[in-house]
Amino acid sequence: MYDKVAVYSGTREVYPQMHTALKSLLLNVMMDRVYLFIEDDEFPYPLPKCVQVCNVSEQQFFLPGSANTGNRWTYMDLLRCCLATMLPDERRVIFFDVDTIVDGDISELFEIDMRGYFFAGVPELAKSNVFFRYINTGVTVHNLELLRLCRKEDEMIDFLNVFRFEYAGQDMINLLGQGRIKTIDSEFNSNMCSMPCHRPKVIHYAAIKAEDYKRDYHYRKYDAMPMPGIVEEDE
Repeated sequence: MYDKVAVYSGTREVYPQMHTALKSLLLNVMMDRVYLFIEDDEFPYPLPKCVQVCNVSEQQFFLPGSANTGNRWTYMDLLRCCLATMLPDERRVIFFDVDTIVDGDISELFEIDMRGYFFAGVPELAKSNVFFRYINTGVTVHNLELLRLCRKEDEMIDFLNVFRFEYAGQDMINLLGQGRIKTIDSEFNSNMCSMPCHRPKVIHYAAIKAEDYKRDYHYRKYDAMPMPGIVEEDE
C-alpha cells in the first residue's frame, strides 16, 4: 500500500505517448508506484523500479461484443472504472490519460481530502451546471477504499456492458458518481473543455490528434528527456 500511486493504460499504438507522459510525471513528482496497464508482459522502454507493468489483455470485465467495446473506445478506456478491483492493495490512485503532460509538482493531489467522495477531477464547463458536475477524467483521483465499500465498480461494469455511452468510461464515472465527485482546479487538467488557467501543472491534449500535439513544446521537451531512475550501462 503506497501513498503516491498513479495509473496509465493503453494499447500498443500509444506506448510512445505513454512513455513520454510517464517521464513527465516522474520528473516532477517523487512517486511511490506507477502502474502501466498494457497489452504485453514487458514495456518496450526501460523503466525505473517504481513502475510496474500489468498485462491486462486477458481482462474479463468487458468482453468483445459488449456495449462499449465496439465503438471508438477500447477496453483500456473502460478499465478506469475497475481500478478498485484491479488494485486491491491500494487506497487511492490518480488515473492519467496517455495524452497528458505533467509540467509541475502535483503532490497536493495525493493529499486532498477525499472523505465521502468517489472521484475528484476538473469540470468540463459545457457539460456542468449547478445541479450536475461533469468532470473530464483525463486526470482523476479515485478513492478506491470508498468504491470498494459501496461496491460501486460492480454497478459501473454492469452499466458499461449493457448500455452504450458516447464517452464510455468518462460518462460512467460522471453518471454513477454524481453526488460524490469533488471538483479540483483546472491547473491539474488543463484542456479545451476546462476553465482556462494561467499556469497549468498538467496539460491534457484532449480532442487533439497525436500527430498534432507531439509538435507542442511541452510534449517535445519531455519526450527528449531521459527517463529518471534509469542507469545507463557501460558499453
